[in-house]
Amino acid sequence: MNLEKIYHYIDTHKENHFEKLKKILMQPSVSPQNIGIQECAELVAHYFEDLSCETEIFETEGNPVVYGKYHTGAEKTLLAYFMYDTQPYDEPGWTHPPMEATLAPLELPSGHVTALFNRGAINTKGPMMTLLNAVESIQKTEGDLPFNLLLVAEGEEELGSPHLPDFVEARKAELQKADAAVFPFYLQNTKGKVELFLGVKGIIYFELECSGKLWGRGPTEFGIHGSNKAWVDSPAWRLIHALSTLTEDNGNTVLVDHFYDDVAPPSPEDEELIRKLVETFDPEPFKQTAKVEKFVIDEKNTEQLIKKLLYTSTLNIDGIWGGYTGEGSKTLLPHKATAKIDIRLVPNQERDNMLPLVRQHLDTNGYTDVKIRVLDKGYNWSKVSVKEPVAQAMIRTCRNFGYEPEVWPHLAGSAPFYLFSTVLNIPYVSGALGHGARAHSPDEYIVYEGNEKVLGLDGAQKSMVAFLDEWLKG
Repeated sequence: MNLEKIYHYIDTHKENHFEKLKKILMQPSVSPQNIGIQECAELVAHYFEDLSCETEIFETEGNPVVYGKYHTGAEKTLLAYFMYDTQPYDEPGWTHPPMEATLAPLELPSGHVTALFNRGAINTKGPMMTLLNAVESIQKTEGDLPFNLLLVAEGEEELGSPHLPDFVEARKAELQKADAAVFPFYLQNTKGKVELFLGVKGIIYFELECSGKLWGRGPTEFGIHGSNKAWVDSPAWRLIHALSTLTEDNGNTVLVDHFYDDVAPPSPEDEELIRKLVETFDPEPFKQTAKVEKFVIDEKNTEQLIKKLLYTSTLNIDGIWGGYTGEGSKTLLPHKATAKIDIRLVPNQERDNMLPLVRQHLDTNGYTDVKIRVLDKGYNWSKVSVKEPVAQAMIRTCRNFGYEPEVWPHLAGSAPFYLFSTVLNIPYVSGALGHGARAHSPDEYIVYEGNEKVLGLDGAQKSMVAFLDEWLKG
């Protein structure tokens, strides 16, 4: 490919690419609240069609998957995976409107940038449009793509991708023809360092609920006057006591029997990557972005801190509520209380083994009445080797742009990548240069105009073009 010519096209079509990005950012697609999903799926399909893809909105029992196919008869086929759904944006703390695609100055440790603030900016409509705009730029300058392309955009990633496996099974014969997969995502942190992750943890998401009705004690139908606590039991306190049995007092060690039995130590390849990470790892960008002051262990022990993040299976309380939570005072004895919980799975834990362990733990400790309600059955962990050609193509791309990537064995977060590595048996990589942050948080953003250390959107698109070129070279 003529990279110089393609880069010139990107430079001269910056405004057009921004308008397309702005349009999809301002289109709500909140899967947890079922807001704007169908409209966003149709917009994604329109963008696929603009690239001359044979496009299908694949209906599932949940939200649709948008599927695009572009065949040129080329030797290689690339599968690109996206998510078009987002988390809600109605939480407090936004200093910019969450759905107006606002450009505003931002000071990063790397220097001054112009950021684009919107829900879904980094997670992951911005990276999705980076790839689609890169593909358009290649088509317009080269006349055609030098590879076949499969585009898969799901609308339930934030729900645990419950119906993506149905789509993969239905289109498995076509999808398996891909030589590799890519998940567009920006790799640079606030200082400009490139962090490349070769996999993800798994996840299960569920609720624990204690109710007076199932317990047979306390209020059974509705909350009652708080003065009745003197002679009526509290389901809220029972839930708190049940939760307290799950971990040690600090919440960092899970006490469920056999919870850690299948946790595997780092592989020899992982150990080699970690040895290199110890030399370059800097926790400050995370601490600054997430507003965290301390870790669960001393950050001076860099190797143990890295291993703690990557190889610890966790049981996290995402939220807990019951009774009156509004403004002012209202004395109430709640009739039920609920906690949302996620479990993160590391190699070699299996998703289907974990909830039975929690159920057995609760029963053994006398909490047979506490109900487990699965919200997202989630997915297993997934990893690829750093030696895979598609991973090496991304590494070479970063180096060609002047960045030495910090390569991590996997991410602490989760995504349905097992469908690629295990079900379809194809290698994958995440990537594109660029920076964004605050996914799931107020003031989610991506960098629109960068600086000498962090690339903006035009640089991100150029890096994606360069990656595609490197991947074609093998």
